[in-house]
Amino acid sequence: MRRRHAPAAIVLSALALLPAPALLQAQQNSREAERRLERVRSELREAAAERRRLEGARGTAARALREADEQVGRRSRALRELEAALEREQQALAALQARRATLAQDLDARRAELAALLRASYAIGEAAPLKALLAQDRIADGQRQLVYHRHLQRERLARIRQLGAELQNVAALEREIAQRRQALAQRQAEQRAQLAGLEQARRARARMVAELEARYRDRAARERALGRDAQALEGLLGRLRAAAARAARER
Repeated sequence: MRRRHAPAAIVLSALALLPAPALLQAQQNSREAERRLERVRSELREAAAERRRLEGARGTAARALREADEQVGRRSRALRELEAALEREQQALAALQARRATLAQDLDARRAELAALLRASYAIGEAAPLKALLAQDRIADGQRQLVYHRHLQRERLARIRQLGAELQNVAALEREIAQRRQALAQRQAEQRAQLAGLEQARRARARMVAELEARYRDRAARERALGRDAQALEGLLGRLRAAAARAARER
């Protein structure tokens, strides 16, 4: 770290302790003040150049931080959209599962009805010859019952086929939703990993901005202090030159 120069008041106090003004002493004091002033001006130029460099770096880092904020924001919104899509798929899957359970119950009921009809038709069919022998007037009723039962059987079979087709469609939709959910879950994991990386990079850029800001303020404060020292030394040099001129005249 560079050595801070003594303020002009301290230099003046030190000069007040010197012997009585004389031309040689005044000239020496002036040369010393000039050397001090030149060093202060050199350091002032370096501090100004460093401050300008830090100002540019600070601006670049601030823009990078804003871009990182925007990337984090976009990734966060995309992740929220994915989570909402996953929730919608889960609700659709739950609805399909409930529909499948209802269809399965209906299918079981229709199969039970069809089995009962088949047993009734079988009983009627087996009993038809006996009825023909015992009661000729009941043959027509038995035939009508057979036709009726066959008609119901066809209806039950058609309904069973329809329910089976619906169950197959539901199963296909469930598989499709499961595949979509798997793809969405994979994208969600990728988005989360990317978001974590972006947040880590953003924190690093934020630390860089804070460090550059602190260094910039430090250089700006040093530049102001060196400017004040240079101004004080310029005033001192002017007074020393005036004292040397007076000593020359007195000589």
